[in-house]
Amino acid sequence: MSVWAEAAPQALASEPSYGWFLLETLLALVAVCALAWFLLRWLSRRAYGLGGRGPIRVLARQALEPRRTLYVVEAGGKTLLIGAGEGPLATLAELDGREVRAALAREAADGPRGFLAVLRGGKRAEKTEEKPADVSDKEAP
Repeated sequence: MSVWAEAAPQALASEPSYGWFLLETLLALVAVCALAWFLLRWLSRRAYGLGGRGPIRVLARQALEPRRTLYVVEAGGKTLLIGAGEGPLATLAELDGREVRAALAREAADGPRGFLAVLRGGKRAEKTEEKPADVSDKEAP
């Protein structure tokens, strides 16, 4: 018997299985996707200045079109709505800072919309409170 014939069964027994390679590949894919997601979240906050500290803070950003965006900015104790487009930046309005912070807190408490709801064009589920029926509307017996 040749040396190769004796070594072949041992080599096959020591090699990892196809399932192990598949599991390693899936784990690597999950790790890369998670890393990309965290990096994109971190970079997007830094790129648009959201949640920054200092005298000027971008509180919110809303893209209207590819080249037109609205920003809610807090600077010098004022809360401003600023429009950005192909031309220069323009201050559109001065907003009430307390109302803006309250609206942002409500939005954060409601949580993000799901991807499917965004695709369908739906909004977040609104919390509705039932109002008690007015007693004066009922007829007296």
